Amino acid sequence: MKKISLILLIGIGIMLNPVRAQELIKPQKLNVKYDLNGLGDAHIEASMTLDASQWDNYKKLIGNNPDILKRQMERTFPGYFLQNFNYKEDVMNRAWTLSFDALGLGKVNSRGHWQVDLNSKNPDITRISDHNYILTSNYSNGGTLMQEIDNINFPDATSDIKQDKDALGKAIFTYSSSDGGGYGSWLTLIFGGILFLAGLGLLLRPGKV
Repeated sequence: MKKISLILLIGIGIMLNPVRAQELIKPQKLNVKYDLNGLGDAHIEASMTLDASQWDNYKKLIGNNPDILKRQMERTFPGYFLQNFNYKEDVMNRAWTLSFDALGLGKVNSRGHWQVDLNSKNPDITRISDHNYILTSNYSNGGTLMQEIDNINFPDATSDIKQDKDALGKAIFTYSSSDGGGYGSWLTLIFGGILFLAGLGLLLRPGKV
């Protein structure tokens, strides 16, 4: 899964005013919430609050055309089907929120477990509950210090959630689910196949009219 900030902020680092040394100490915060369902699809909501000058520059870039962000997401996430985009602005607080659905964010791996790949490299991970985790990562984007806070909510039916990382140190979550997929879906497919073959054998047996 691509880092949301690379999608939503690809041009923001260029458009924002040059940061002063004291501003670098206080990073801009990007909040991203992932709500996964039992099919591996996710509802994603990203939000950010800017200061006055950054908001003015943001509006000059985006204007009244939030489809710019939508098109950038579709180019950055070619492997996912994105739908139900909803963009909102809170002008009084100089904030924006963009939500959408990403189908197939979680996929069943070769071991029959659900797996979610993240693009956050070595993030600080906090376990809030059995099904909720917070990932915090800091990085520089166009000269601006960014802090991304990812809030990941797994379905209630999930179990055995484990944290791991790939060869590049990027975070991975694996889990089991009784809602669908994982071992449940593999067993269903195997059982269905056995029933199909048994029925076919009865149909084709000698002497069957």
